[in-house]
Amino acid sequence: MNHADPGIRCPKCQTLNRRAAKVCKQCGTRLPEPTALLATTEPVAPSDAPQKGATRRLPAPGFSELPRGAIVHKRFEVIQVLEAQPHANSYLVADAHGARQCMLLESSELQRYQREQRLLEYGVHHAALVELYEAFQIAYGDERRAYLAQEFPLSQIAPNDHREIAVLQWGAQIAGALAHLHDKQIAHGNIQPANLYLSENQIKLGGYSTITELKPETAAQDIHQLAYTLSQLAIPRGKNAPALSPAALKIVQGAAEQRYRDARALQADLQQAVDALRHPAHITTIVGRLSDVGRKRDLDEDSLLTTEIAQYSQTGSQVIGLYAVADGMGGASAGEVASKIVTETLAREVTQKILAPRFTTPDVALDYAEILRIAIEQANTQVLAARTQAHTDMGSTVVAALLVGSHAYIANVGDSRAYLIARDQITKLTKDHSLVQALADRGTIAEADIRTHPQRNIILRNVGDKPQLQVDLFEAILEPGQSLLLCCDGLWEMVLEDQIREIVNQHANPQDACRELIRVANENGGDDNITCVIVRVEGA
Repeated sequence: MNHADPGIRCPKCQTLNRRAAKVCKQCGTRLPEPTALLATTEPVAPSDAPQKGATRRLPAPGFSELPRGAIVHKRFEVIQVLEAQPHANSYLVADAHGARQCMLLESSELQRYQREQRLLEYGVHHAALVELYEAFQIAYGDERRAYLAQEFPLSQIAPNDHREIAVLQWGAQIAGALAHLHDKQIAHGNIQPANLYLSENQIKLGGYSTITELKPETAAQDIHQLAYTLSQLAIPRGKNAPALSPAALKIVQGAAEQRYRDARALQADLQQAVDALRHPAHITTIVGRLSDVGRKRDLDEDSLLTTEIAQYSQTGSQVIGLYAVADGMGGASAGEVASKIVTETLAREVTQKILAPRFTTPDVALDYAEILRIAIEQANTQVLAARTQAHTDMGSTVVAALLVGSHAYIANVGDSRAYLIARDQITKLTKDHSLVQALADRGTIAEADIRTHPQRNIILRNVGDKPQLQVDLFEAILEPGQSLLLCCDGLWEMVLEDQIREIVNQHANPQDACRELIRVANENGGDDNITCVIVRVEGA
């Protein structure tokens, strides 16, 4: 259909048909007779422009999309219809003023873009706000339409499963945008993931239909909404809690509890947290590691792995460490084989994926959590192949940590655990894949009964059992003075968590702490092999 034939819209299916058509080409409905054409002095694309002093003929009254090439407000040339609705359309247009492409929103509701018009009048402009170019109204015959031109393209961000550093960076930028709005005495009123967009790598806050006059309560509401939104963005898929470090959680919780006097104070704390992640303090690690057969087993089927590369220079220090505990299952010539394959595969796969790129292309961005997950999946393939060849039921649990500076990426399969130990607190970072843990999750047994339940040895997920393996991933930030403990069930079943914390904190040398933990586990029964790795982070 050419521009000279604006057509007739089917009253049933809304398909646009040629004016000469009698029935709808889409559904066969009889079309109404063409009505008289209206005239307007609205300028049009050069190819359709009338002679000087003439007017352009438009369809009869009714809301329909503009044709390609139409010139709106002597500025915006329609390139493409992006979306057409009964009372609202959107277009990709060329903006003659800015020599750029942008999105033009069109509505039959004349009050639709009044709030955006207010932002333009107040001179609101910030890198983390969706850019507005113009809001206006145009008369077409006896009807008027409201328009809003804004930046394009924008991609809406997913509501969750984003990395901590990205979430904090976005939060700092949005807090800066809020401070700008509040300086203009404007409150946003609806900060949520649905109103967040990315323009290349820049976060953008949009959704201006709820802006209101700034008051103490509306300013506090904006900060509270931002805190909640950051929490939502940081929740991993399949989880129900944000994967933020204790320091970041403290900031977000403080904002949620209205501890910040204004958005600019929140922005400063968020930016400081980002800087700490990007440029961690000069730190080093002290590592302890030990494995023991226990008192009731004839063979130690466990394996452990600790490997580090430390780089020190005039500008700072960086430690990359890989640590793992694998608890083999399957008896003699089986369990110890499986656990050994796991640690060997981890060491080979992770070092190849990290060391080569890091020193050939130092600025390369590596997905450390994904590298760890793939390495464990590869170990699963290797153990399964060995199991099939040897005709045994060998398998292994594994808990592994990849420490990059102060950032720990942790993975587990089975019931070997990772703990974060501070001076006054011990936190279990992983979740067991066992029958008793499933019972505890359902409320059938208490969490405290997991250590002594008669079915605690039934593992629901292990390396080498099936071709497809689900690996759970976690992240944590270690502050100087804190320790990361990896251990098998032979330790945590025999020693209470508070006692583990006390022992680790009582010993300046993590190796001495490992010896004491194993001594106490044996003293309490030593029912299984006992293996532990302790990584303490200290200021360099």
